[in-house]
Amino acid sequence: MFYSLHNQTLGSVTDKPDQLGVKSNNPFPNWPASYMDGYKSVDLNQWAMEVSGLVDKPQSFSLKDFAQFTRIQQNRRLVFADGYTYRDTWEGFVVQELLHRVCPQPEAKYLKQTNLCGHVEYLPLKDLYTQRALFCVRASGKTLPAIHGGPLRLMIFDRYAHKGMGQLAKLELVEEEHPGHYACKGHDSDAMIQPGNYYASDLNSMQVIQTPGEVTQW
Repeated sequence: MFYSLHNQTLGSVTDKPDQLGVKSNNPFPNWPASYMDGYKSVDLNQWAMEVSGLVDKPQSFSLKDFAQFTRIQQNRRLVFADGYTYRDTWEGFVVQELLHRVCPQPEAKYLKQTNLCGHVEYLPLKDLYTQRALFCVRASGKTLPAIHGGPLRLMIFDRYAHKGMGQLAKLELVEEEHPGHYACKGHDSDAMIQPGNYYASDLNSMQVIQTPGEVTQW
């Protein structure tokens, strides 16, 4: 399900941070708050993400561990199902590096994500490889805050942003997919970006996506 902004005011998008009472604390004023379903404060010294399931080497990773991973930057656009988009320079590490360390078993077909609020989403492993998926820890040189999915957010760019979860607590490699948190709330389960009018909050203008799954260049 795509909630187009065609018949909505821009204020319905740009005022979202105020609804959470965090606008003054948002280090990315052009990026509307991402976590309408709630988010949790995080002690970065205590946080760790468990990786388990169909892997040969299950283990947990702290932010200190992730600091040893190869860092990359990608300047790409996130598209959100409620009708807005946001482009920035994202910093983190590619999914392949994490998977290489845990050694997926042949039966593993999906990545099950669980965040700190207990919400769950699934992504096909093959798509994480082909779409240059990124585990993001920083944006525009700033630490990713909790309201935008910090300390660690999975970003995949040919689907709506909610399909890659933020505030990750646990990853499991599994053989089967089940309806995730947002599918249960009425969104399409594959979360493929749909054609329509979107508000680009970083450009302060409406833009059009014409092709399903389009990776936007504007």
